[in-house]
Amino acid sequence: MEAKKIYQDSIFLLANLIKNEQLRVELLNNSEFKKQTIELINDLLVLEINENCTFKDQKWSPVFGKALVNITKEKLKFIKPEDKKADDVLSDITYIQTYLFNNLQISRDSLTDQNFELTEDLVKENSKITDEMKEKYLKVSEKPEPEVVDKSKEQPNTNTNQQSGFQGFAGVAGAGGNAGQGNPFMGSGLNTIPPTPLQDMRFYPYSTKPKYTKWLKLTLGIVLGLSVVFFILISIVFQLVSSFKITNDLNGLSGFDKEFAQAWSAYLEKRKSTQYSWYLSNSLGIQSGPFSIVILVILGLMMGWIIFTIVQPPKTYRQQFTIPGINLVVPAMFLIMMIFTCSRAIGYIFGANVPFSSLSGFLAVVTNNKSMTTESFNNWINANKSGLDQLVTAMNNHFDMTMAKILIWFFFISVLMAGITIIIILFLNPRLDREKIAKANDEYQMMISELMQGRSYEIDPNLYEPQEEIDAFLKSLEDRQNKNKDKDDEKK
Repeated sequence: MEAKKIYQDSIFLLANLIKNEQLRVELLNNSEFKKQTIELINDLLVLEINENCTFKDQKWSPVFGKALVNITKEKLKFIKPEDKKADDVLSDITYIQTYLFNNLQISRDSLTDQNFELTEDLVKENSKITDEMKEKYLKVSEKPEPEVVDKSKEQPNTNTNQQSGFQGFAGVAGAGGNAGQGNPFMGSGLNTIPPTPLQDMRFYPYSTKPKYTKWLKLTLGIVLGLSVVFFILISIVFQLVSSFKITNDLNGLSGFDKEFAQAWSAYLEKRKSTQYSWYLSNSLGIQSGPFSIVILVILGLMMGWIIFTIVQPPKTYRQQFTIPGINLVVPAMFLIMMIFTCSRAIGYIFGANVPFSSLSGFLAVVTNNKSMTTESFNNWINANKSGLDQLVTAMNNHFDMTMAKILIWFFFISVLMAGITIIIILFLNPRLDREKIAKANDEYQMMISELMQGRSYEIDPNLYEPQEEIDAFLKSLEDRQNKNKDKDDEKK
């Protein structure tokens, strides 16, 4: 079911809750019901923030949050739950509907009614409780008298949870640590409610099951690893290569404008030095310095973790055939960052005279106090071109530019292969089978509806993968875990 439809169902459920005077009053003395209503408003935040859901171009979580505060006269805190998805919200909707049916005999039809115009004014009008409503609906809980029983056979009914049939609930969203409380299905003789198909390992929500996914993951991991290794090599090696010294007389070379030569000598004099260290990274426009080393360490650790998550053996049945989008988007972002960082170096292997432009730009800036216009910079280049060409040639002879080109080519090819691999995976990754998902949700809703009426219902088994395949995967997963455990024991 689409997130927008779930969002619409959620807000109409909340509207129907507060429209019902009995339920409105029930919020005052039923902590479990109030807790689930708060959770439902929190779910709206999930859909609004993660899925950008609205209804009538309006976000309704603040509207219902304020209404609940007005009803309960309490300070309530609404927080977006972490790691919650639209299917979890659907489970919460089902849970509260079932809870109200079993405990307050509120029909599902009255809770799902959407044949009215939902407005903010309607919510405000139904967020008040009068004394007459309290007198009519508010009941004071009475503590049950313990039964006199044969102690050798059974215990007295001093446990109010057992009296209400709320003991033993597990597996429903919202049960949390108090999983034994609030089970609406106990009255129907059930101890648990099955998870939604999307939460069931046996349900495969995609249209295809490609067998080559393992090799795509391995290929992506390798090319990403090579890209990171060559990027780190380029960034570190280009800084560690012995620097070229530019002396105060510009290495005794001719061809420099006299005014510029004097300005350069004055610049070094201010630095209390007779020469300037020029590194290979400066020539190729790559950032250098201690901060860049820190960035490289962080990049290496993050990319190492990402590559591990890509190539690690699948932990669920679905992971055998799919590669999550996050494992493609994040590496792509890092690849773009690395290409941007080495863009001038890549330009160099394709014929751009990067060393000349880097050196001339640096010398022009440090020897001219005033900012230079494009015209004045071009004039400065023309006046010093002969000397700059000789100085760049001397630098290129000092640095091993052939080795530099080889490293840059390897980096460029690995990045190109990584980009191509990501694009291929985007095309080959299985697509969601929306028709199958919709049918699964309909089947689940039908099962819940039947259980609410005290009848049994089995979800269409054809929606699930063959049990033999699931068992085979679980067996391989168990064997792998046992093998890793044996290795750890041997190390000890």
